[in-house]
Amino acid sequence: MTPAVESATRIGPAEDRVVRTFAGFIGATALLFAVLLAPGAIKLSDIIPSWWTAIAAILVVVPILSLWPASRATDPRWIGRCVTAAAAGYLVSLVSWLFLVDGHIPANRDVWLATFPGLVSMATALRWRPAASLTYLAVSAGTAELVRYVTRENQQKVVLPVEIVSVIVYSALFVVATIAAVSTGRALDRAIRASVQHSASSAAIAARDIERGRFHALIHDRVMSTLLALSRLGNTPDLRDQAASAVTELDRLRNSNVADEDLDVRTAVGLIRAALVQVDGDVPVEVDIDPQSADVPRAATRSIASAAAEALRHSFRQADADRIIVIDACPLGLRVVVADNGGGLEQVPAPELDVEAAFGLRQRMAASDGCAYAVKSEPGRGTQVVLTWTRPVPDRDAA
Repeated sequence: MTPAVESATRIGPAEDRVVRTFAGFIGATALLFAVLLAPGAIKLSDIIPSWWTAIAAILVVVPILSLWPASRATDPRWIGRCVTAAAAGYLVSLVSWLFLVDGHIPANRDVWLATFPGLVSMATALRWRPAASLTYLAVSAGTAELVRYVTRENQQKVVLPVEIVSVIVYSALFVVATIAAVSTGRALDRAIRASVQHSASSAAIAARDIERGRFHALIHDRVMSTLLALSRLGNTPDLRDQAASAVTELDRLRNSNVADEDLDVRTAVGLIRAALVQVDGDVPVEVDIDPQSADVPRAATRSIASAAAEALRHSFRQADADRIIVIDACPLGLRVVVADNGGGLEQVPAPELDVEAAFGLRQRMAASDGCAYAVKSEPGRGTQVVLTWTRPVPDRDAA
């Protein structure tokens, strides 16, 4: 991969969506160009060898036309490969034309090869850095105009530098628009990542507050009550057991790894509610906790808390929506539902997977084992974001 090409491994979901959309559009446009320009290309066989025309079509049209299926490929690197092949093939074809052309065409006819610099440069903007794409536009457009100049007859009155600048400026409008669209998708991905990090930091702060509250409660309920009873009743066997229990609990807190320790379900629910309150404290929250509920891993709790906060934050973009949050805990796991009755996703014509990616749910929930998510939306009926953690089932065979 050349230094001018952006690494596909760093592409986020929003940028990938923009790139695929533009790649499909450019590929379809190349097909239209091929259909319209084919008759004129065939007529040029009297000044350029037919075998060269066939090779040039393969080098230029086929790679850029392949962007259409590449936009639907699972591996996004296919787009970059097609872009690089089209860019290289186009320059090779332009330069070889200058050496192989033998004759002229009337001034009112065009050279089919000279119509592609803008389209190929738009394609490079999908994967190359902006400076590289604009440089390629200047080189390819200048060479294409030179091809026109040497191929047409009666070009004495044509000012070649002016023609080159005109083509570059005109094509640059489309290339810059492509660069801006890709940059917007990249900026959205950065905003999503920053939001994920902020939510994780907020959840960590809330977790520390909860741990501090647990420590204060232990001091008040165990230590202070033991000392108060000792001052009143003296040393008794029951007080000795109570004191030993308090010391054991303090040792457990001191020696435990707070970052990895599982949370009891009420503490986990408290952490999730703390993250939601930071977004809005007025949204009603319904909590149903089964007494037999399992402890929840701290990482899963943080993932659900940050994802629920982001889903609630997204819900507030619906101006007149009512919202409710439901938290259910049972022996099998934990479920959080963030629901509203707003307009749904009727103004977002994207597949469900892309909507989930826009919420940032994929990154958040994928960070913890056992976590899953679903987005259910109907235009005019609202949106539900369902976040779950499922308790792992012990392997009986391994036991």
